[in-house]
Amino acid sequence: MPDGARRPRRPLRPLPQPDPAERRVLDGWVRVAGGMVVLHAALLLTLWARPGRIALWIWYAGPIGLALVTAGLLAASLRSARRWRHGVNGWQVLGYAGLMTVIFTLPVYDPYPSSYDDRPSRVAFRLPLEGPVTVAWGGPTADVNYHVFLPDQRWAYDLLVTRDDGRTFRTDGAALDDYLAYGLPVYAPAAGTVFAARDGEPEVAIGAPRWGLAGLGNHVGIEVAPGEFLFVGHFKPGTVAVGVGDRVAAGQLLGRVGNSGNSSEPHVHLHLQDSPRSWLGEGIPFHFHGYRQANRLVEQGMPRGGRSGGRYRGGRIAHADTGASGGAR
Repeated sequence: MPDGARRPRRPLRPLPQPDPAERRVLDGWVRVAGGMVVLHAALLLTLWARPGRIALWIWYAGPIGLALVTAGLLAASLRSARRWRHGVNGWQVLGYAGLMTVIFTLPVYDPYPSSYDDRPSRVAFRLPLEGPVTVAWGGPTADVNYHVFLPDQRWAYDLLVTRDDGRTFRTDGAALDDYLAYGLPVYAPAAGTVFAARDGEPEVAIGAPRWGLAGLGNHVGIEVAPGEFLFVGHFKPGTVAVGVGDRVAAGQLLGRVGNSGNSSEPHVHLHLQDSPRSWLGEGIPFHFHGYRQANRLVEQGMPRGGRSGGRYRGGRIAHADTGASGGAR
């Protein structure tokens, strides 16, 4: 080609024209996303109606299933987007909005809506430890009671002993013996019949990995009223002092504080449910009777827990021998 001659221009490739039909195409994942929103709303409405035992299975399977299917739909939508030629259509926008709605509202599945939330036990419970104790976890909401998402432990308490600065141990807290609660006697919070007694489970070393299904480890279960089953757990091995079938009185020795089961440090766990089988009951709220808090006698109350700055900040309470605890009102 002679110098100075201009190269002939190549004809420009025409831009693809939007296909009006494609703007109206309804992706398969969009159809499922709409169904997920409807299912999500149906699950919430059913749970909020507090249907009783059926809510357990909805609770255990529903939120997990929703999360997994939603994650799968998001992956499917991204794969579809790679094949899509003309941008996002209105149906896809609705689909993404539905998926985001499900994702950002999953936290509403906390706490578990027990059918007993407004029907607390009529049994008068005493504290299971003598002397000042701190409520590590207890109360109605997740910020003061991390148990609230578990159906059976919806109204559980964790009790331990702290110093004035909120620490629960002496020295460096590396050994179980360092903990102020370790080895303290644990007393029956109410009278009843022992339906479960487990001993011999090993203790968990501080900082060692724990398996959540290890549950309460060494524990005692007491039927304190018809259809009301109290679990007291994390005993020191070899200290459980009662057996199945025993009739116990309020204040009777059950064992000593340990660190067996799913436990991060020595403490006493208590929860009340409507079934003698772990994991398969609904939690029942219950109050402690006859205790002192901040130099004030509390005849009946639900002390709250909480943790901040690495210290337990829950109520510091102590059993007061008023003679009012241990029976039905």
